[in-house]
Amino acid sequence: MRRGARRQQLELLIGLFGFFTVVAFVAAVVPIVRGEPSVTASLVLLGCVAGLGGAWVLHRRT
Repeated sequence: MRRGARRQQLELLIGLFGFFTVVAFVAAVVPIVRGEPSVTASLVLLGCVAGLGGAWVLHRRT
């Protein structure tokens, strides 16, 4: 695969992870503010942040 094509795919992946990270952040903060436990929402947020970080590292390496 060409370097430019791989870079574009990683940029797309970063954009998708970025969007879902923001959505997961809001979904995790709202129950916390209400005083409800939200372990599932927090774990989803953790997964999104980890995926975003991994995609960012791969993007920086290419």
